[in-house]
Amino acid sequence: MPVIILSHKKLSYKWLRFAVTGIEALDRQHQGLLDRMNALKEILTHGADPEETQARLLELRTLFEQHFADEDQRMMTRGFPGFAAHFKAHQAFLEGPLLQTIMDVQGQEGYDLGALIDWEAGHISRFDRPMAEYLLANPENE
Repeated sequence: MPVIILSHKKLSYKWLRFAVTGIEALDRQHQGLLDRMNALKEILTHGADPEETQARLLELRTLFEQHFADEDQRMMTRGFPGFAAHFKAHQAFLEGPLLQTIMDVQGQEGYDLGALIDWEAGHISRFDRPMAEYLLANPENE
């Protein structure tokens, strides 16, 4: 059975104010991503079979892809000056290891959900909030 590697000791991750951008559609998407990460943690904690786990990871990846496409479209059409760096962060995430299994020091396969949630929180703070501030301050660029 895969192990769950968490960098936090919490049993679940709650929707916190850090995730609020002020753009309702994006905030709903962030909430949905967090809900799916919590659901994945829950099934892994109770011994989900590998096929269900892979299906949930694929679903989570698809949600991230859709969310990133929405943000990218908003940034492009509105002329957000930080678009290139933000887009690059999205691509690096999708090409990186956070939605894949990892091996721990004992050679057990697992999922680092703590790192995944940490990435999401950091991304919102570093990239999404400045983007949202720009979009909200520049509505005439639509």
